[in-house]
Amino acid sequence: MAELIAVFLFVFIAFYYYQFQQLYNWAESSDADNIPFEDGLLGQFSDYIQHCKKQRKVEKESIKYQLDRFKKLISIFPDGVVILSLSNEIQWFNHQASKLLVLEKRDAGKPINYLVRHPKFLSFIKQLPDDASMIMDAPMAETNWSAEKIEIRLLPYGDDERLLLVRDVTKVERANQMRKDFVSNASHELRTPLTVMKGYVEMLLASMMDDERLGPPLRKVDQQVIKMQTMIEELLVLSRLEEGKLENSNHIVNVRALCEQIKSEFEQAADENEQDLLFDIAPTINVKGNKTSLLAVLRNLVANAINYSAQGGDIHITWSLNESGDGVLAVEDSGKGIATRHLARLTERFYRVPETNAMHKAGTGLGLAIVKHELERHEARLIIDSKVGEGSRFQCVFPPTRIVS
Repeated sequence: MAELIAVFLFVFIAFYYYQFQQLYNWAESSDADNIPFEDGLLGQFSDYIQHCKKQRKVEKESIKYQLDRFKKLISIFPDGVVILSLSNEIQWFNHQASKLLVLEKRDAGKPINYLVRHPKFLSFIKQLPDDASMIMDAPMAETNWSAEKIEIRLLPYGDDERLLLVRDVTKVERANQMRKDFVSNASHELRTPLTVMKGYVEMLLASMMDDERLGPPLRKVDQQVIKMQTMIEELLVLSRLEEGKLENSNHIVNVRALCEQIKSEFEQAADENEQDLLFDIAPTINVKGNKTSLLAVLRNLVANAINYSAQGGDIHITWSLNESGDGVLAVEDSGKGIATRHLARLTERFYRVPETNAMHKAGTGLGLAIVKHELERHEARLIIDSKVGEGSRFQCVFPPTRIVS
């Protein structure tokens, strides 16, 4: 009896194993119609699996349809689009990207940094920035005359991919270059006649200083000539900054020594406004940079703090380290503050806050633009915090690589 039961169980298990194997093979196949079992428990399993397979097929067709629509949309997109893996391998790209980056169909699956060898691009890809952009020369520009300059933007895309957007900015860059050349050339040309005008005005002032009728108008002319000369000098500085025609910015500069020089230059102006210049800088703080450039940054920030602070207020110049280890050189004033809507535009050329401009007209609107460019040259950035009625705080944030202990 025991042997018969054992044989029966063996046959029973083998039979159901065979049936389950059939069910498994059908479940793994793409066939959703030929159900292997219709009755019993296995029939119920078969019906459920058939329902899931049909639902999955509908979902796959829907996803495929959406993907095809997406690819068609991107294919006619005026900008180049490249889908990259986190290891920078090309997953897919549209026709415009193939033109701007000189890519071919066989390049799919290859690392993009092996195909686009521009040093600026390699550095950009290596840093793995999110939502960052850069402008560089188009690859093989001599065979692609329509694109000389391209803008590249990198965006996160999904969980394990990134989107590289490429745009032809040749016309924009040409217009910018024309503007820069015009400003630079006009500034150079205006320099000489203003110098001559300044000389004659000074001569007339010296001979008519006591003349009550001509003295005041001549002094106003002299002030305006000085303002124009200052503006032209600042425009020339901006042109040199944009063209990169500058001295090395890797010297060791003592921050305390810079501040002492700034204090000696502005102490008299601060005393005239009954203001106190308060420095909190350790004598051992050093920054890798260009002394002349850093002095220009501090001069502009301290001059603004003096000009736009209330009489009798304090101006604090401090150095500290933030949570990321960056060095922060801050200039804080006790002025009327700046409305939030103006903060994003303060570093634009000639932009001046209208409310402040009515009270103070000595500035040229170029100082903060120079500060921004000088800091970018030092791999640093300018952060502006201000609230109306509470003063302003201008922070020059230097990366840890620029700080020398």
